[in-house]
Amino acid sequence: MKTLISTLFLLLGVLIGFAQDAVDPFVVVEFKEGSEEKAATPATLAEAHAQLEKQLSETDLKKIDAMKSEDQMIECHFGSGMGMRNSWGLQGDSSLETHMRGLGFIHADDMSEVILETFWCKRHAKDFRIKERVEYYKAYWAENKWPDKNAVDPEDKSEVDWSRGYEAEGRLHRTIYIGRSKDSGRLLAFENPKGVYVPDKKLIESLRKNEARYTQRITSGTEVDPLPELESESGPGD
Repeated sequence: MKTLISTLFLLLGVLIGFAQDAVDPFVVVEFKEGSEEKAATPATLAEAHAQLEKQLSETDLKKIDAMKSEDQMIECHFGSGMGMRNSWGLQGDSSLETHMRGLGFIHADDMSEVILETFWCKRHAKDFRIKERVEYYKAYWAENKWPDKNAVDPEDKSEVDWSRGYEAEGRLHRTIYIGRSKDSGRLLAFENPKGVYVPDKKLIESLRKNEARYTQRITSGTEVDPLPELESESGPGD
């Protein structure tokens, strides 16, 4: 009886594993080891897509084909064997980087994301919507500029040591930068076009939750404290 029960549980586990693999958007894909195309550098978006189809395994291509949306491509971790931004020269001077700049994309992260998302579109016979993507990133970077030298503590005009930005709920492209006054040490927030303000407890907890969801997704559910440097400080509402 124990053997039968153990066998049933094992079978159930296998079936659940297959089911999760079929719908799990978190995909790990890498270049085929020993592939002659591995060293080739594409010069255009079309060539980048062609390289991906050559270098990704059939298993990985099937996973991409099973994705319901191009948005799931951002959750792919292309392994160290790939290094798209580095090996394809998106961080510096290369034909592909020049081509992507010509299309309207400035940042290497945006270029690699567009290559991946439009690759999904190609596999699913969807329009690439290049103009729409260019406008999206243009608006994103305009609204998410790093705080400049004028972003000081509104109370005593002291400089602020801005640590980093966090994705926030609300309108599209909303990033909130967090830092501390160099004089008083109090916690401050900055966002465009609002400027500098004191974040309230509700905002801090919201940032914690958003960052936790993102971090746990990237780390396959690992429990983390995404904002260890932040305290829940009360202040004026957001």
